Amino acid sequence: MLAVILVMAALLLFSSCKTTSGSEHDQIVRTAIDLANTYLEAGQPEKAVDAYDRALEQADDYRLYFNKALILSDLGLHLEAADLCKIGFGKYPYIIAFKKAQAEFLYLAGNTGASFEAYKEMLELNPYDRETRLIFIGRLMESGQASTAYEQALILWDQGYKDKETVSYLYSVRPDSWQNVYDLIIGQQ
Repeated sequence: MLAVILVMAALLLFSSCKTTSGSEHDQIVRTAIDLANTYLEAGQPEKAVDAYDRALEQADDYRLYFNKALILSDLGLHLEAADLCKIGFGKYPYIIAFKKAQAEFLYLAGNTGASFEAYKEMLELNPYDRETRLIFIGRLMESGQASTAYEQALILWDQGYKDKETVSYLYSVRPDSWQNVYDLIIGQQ
């Protein structure tokens, strides 16, 4: 019954003209998210994507782009999800999560070069994002780009992250240079 009510409410809201702000805009977004969640719970992710598409025709909102990208990625459509994140970041450049998701979706799609460029762009915007830099370093190591991973780990070290995780990356690439520091830090923990 709830699903039927949500579908009817969505159809009414989606039939109105495109909004840019205000309570009508927020109602469209909330209804689309609720409707998409109902479809996801029912195992119908394609219908959830359709709900976001219909909502985007009426209301341009970062949540619609981001949620749709997550579903696309879950469906294995990583490149489409990355493209949607690129569009979302273009419209909402202050939401760095779009760039982070784009980098991850590109990596999942096997496009490591574009993924690494997205990680670099994100780290230029927020150079002290330790979590993202660690993910980037890990991805670089997985891809056999140890020297670039080493450079990224040095940035962490220079930023003051003189911990086990950072020194482990440095040591794994250049053990001769980092043996004493590695032993000291690992011995303390």
